[in-house]
Amino acid sequence: MKNIDLEKKYDGIYKDGAYENYYTFNQAPAERLILDSMPSWLDLEVLDIGCGEGNLAAMISFAGAKKVDGIDFSQEAIDIAKERINIKNVDFVSADYKTITNKYDVVVMNGVLEHFDNPWEDLEYIAKNLLHDHGYIITASPSFLNPRGYVWMTLALLFDAPMSLSDLHFLNPFDFEEFCEKQNYTLVIKSCDQDWGAGERTIVDFNKRLRNALKDADMDNSKVDLLLAWLEKAMPFFQADDFSGATVIYKVGRNI
Repeated sequence: MKNIDLEKKYDGIYKDGAYENYYTFNQAPAERLILDSMPSWLDLEVLDIGCGEGNLAAMISFAGAKKVDGIDFSQEAIDIAKERINIKNVDFVSADYKTITNKYDVVVMNGVLEHFDNPWEDLEYIAKNLLHDHGYIITASPSFLNPRGYVWMTLALLFDAPMSLSDLHFLNPFDFEEFCEKQNYTLVIKSCDQDWGAGERTIVDFNKRLRNALKDADMDNSKVDLLLAWLEKAMPFFQADDFSGATVIYKVGRNI
């Protein structure tokens, strides 16, 4: 699967109600952490790549941004964003982000980079072409440095179990560290959704996801309950840190 194959999929997801019927949990913790990643949004010009229905773009506008441009390859998502959000300094367009010619103080992406065909090449493109010299890219992606991730990656890498029908890559803090060291970029890492990475929401998520993934891989899923019961007892022994949340926010800047 490639990124272009996801366009019709996401049109259908947004048409059917993305947050009601598709996402296991809402995006509020990641959106809040993205907002908190900047000391101030006052008078900044911001690009939201993969803006979806526009929630984060609106929040950034309310936080004081001068202008927010939201872009998404799903026309369905953009239509919903335009219908829901009518803010003077927020604009939405359905297009490829590489058609943009402006530069911004901050580029944000929430759950987007892992869907790109070549995420590191795309991240470098964004830094060089869409960002002012003293600007930042703030991007959020699922991370797998937690019990949820260890189970997920074991099934995905060893048994080709389809743990996600849309993520093309599994990105982690060590990947960003390697990228930023190579490119001489600054990097700040923080995570949220700790209880999704190693807690109650892990069990809720896996209760559905594991059964479906094993079934789709033609594997026996009759013992999922045994694993979930063991995980539920084991979770309190996991030592959480800034890297171990199910969602990690990366703030990338140029070393000026």
